[in-house]
Amino acid sequence: MLKASEKSISQGQLYFLLIQSQIGVGILSLPFAVHSTAKGDGWISTILAGFVIQIWLFLFLKLTKLFPEKNLFQIINSIFGRYLGALFTVTYILYFTAIAGLVAVLQTALINKWILALTPFWVIYILIIVVSVYLAKDNILMIARFFSLSTGVILFFLILVTTVYRDVNTSYILPVGQEGIKNILFGIKDVLIALIGFEIILMVYPLLNKKKNTIKTLTLANATVIIIYTFLVFTSLVVFSPEEIALVPEPVLYMLKAISFEIIERLDLIFLSIWVIPMTNSFIIYLYQASKGLKELFGTESHSPFVPIIVVPIFISGFFMQNSFVIEKINSLIEYTIYTFVFTLPILFLLLGLLKKKFRKGQNNVKTS
Repeated sequence: MLKASEKSISQGQLYFLLIQSQIGVGILSLPFAVHSTAKGDGWISTILAGFVIQIWLFLFLKLTKLFPEKNLFQIINSIFGRYLGALFTVTYILYFTAIAGLVAVLQTALINKWILALTPFWVIYILIIVVSVYLAKDNILMIARFFSLSTGVILFFLILVTTVYRDVNTSYILPVGQEGIKNILFGIKDVLIALIGFEIILMVYPLLNKKKNTIKTLTLANATVIIIYTFLVFTSLVVFSPEEIALVPEPVLYMLKAISFEIIERLDLIFLSIWVIPMTNSFIIYLYQASKGLKELFGTESHSPFVPIIVVPIFISGFFMQNSFVIEKINSLIEYTIYTFVFTLPILFLLLGLLKKKFRKGQNNVKTS
C-alpha cells in the first residue's frame, strides 16, 4: 500500500523518467570520452553498452519482483536487518549526494564556460540548487510529469544536430572495427558511466500503478537512450577528424557552434540555455533519491524536509570544486563508486534476496511436513 504522501506513476511516466534520469551533462562530452579509448569505433561501444544496461535492467527487475512493495532502501533493510541495513542506507545516501553534487558542479562549470563567463560561479550554482530543491521536495508523480513535459527539449536537440550532416566525412570511422575488439570493449566502460540513472527503477517500482508491462517500458526507454547516444557519438565521429575530436572536450557543443542561420548566429548558446533543463533534471533525481534514503533512515512520512538538508554539503563542497583539475580528479574517483553502487551492490542484493527466499521456502516446507 502507498502512503498518503506518495503518488503512483504510469508506465508512460516511467518511460520519460528513465530517459531524463540518464540524459544530462554527460551526453555532451561522451563522444570525446569514448573516442579516447575506441577511436572511430566508439559508436559500436555505445551500442554494446546498451546491451549491458539491458541485462542489468532485467536483473534489477528481478530484484524488485522479490520485494514488489519495497524501494531500494526498504529492500536493503529486509535483506540485512535494521543495523547493517542502516549502514548500507547511509552509504547509498552519501553516494546519491556525491553524484548530485558532481552533476551540479559540472552543469555550473559548463554554463559558466559557454554562456555566462562573467557571472560568478556561486551565483549560477545557487540558482541551480534553489530550483532543484523546489521540485525535488515534491512527490514522484509531479517529478515524472515535469520530466515528461521537458522531454521535448531532447527532440529539439536531435533535430538541431541533424543539420550538421551537410558537412560530414564517413571516412573518419572507416574501416569499421579498426581499433579491435579489445578497445571497443574497453570503450563500453566510458559509455556506462554516462548512462547511469537507470537505477531509479529500484526506487520507483513500488510506486507504479500497473507493473505488468514494466519490462517493455524499461526496454523501450533503454533503446531510446541508446539510439540518442549512438547517434550523437556517430555524428561527432564523422564531423570531426580523429585529430580534432581529441582536442574538443564537448564535441556536441562545438558542432552546434559551427552551425549558423540568417537570424541565429550562436546556436550553441541557445541550445545550452535550453539544455539546462535536462541537466537540472539529473540533479533533481539524485536529490530525490538521497532524501528518500534519509526518510527511510529516520522513518518519517515525507522526504521533503530532508532535501534542503542534503543540499547544504553540496552547496559547501561546490566552492572547493571550481578548479577543473579538482573536478577531473573527483570525477575519476566517483567512477569507481558508480561501478560499486550501480552495477555491483544491486546484484549482491539480488543474490542474497534469492537465497533468503529459498531459505524461507525451505523452512515453510519443513513446518508443513
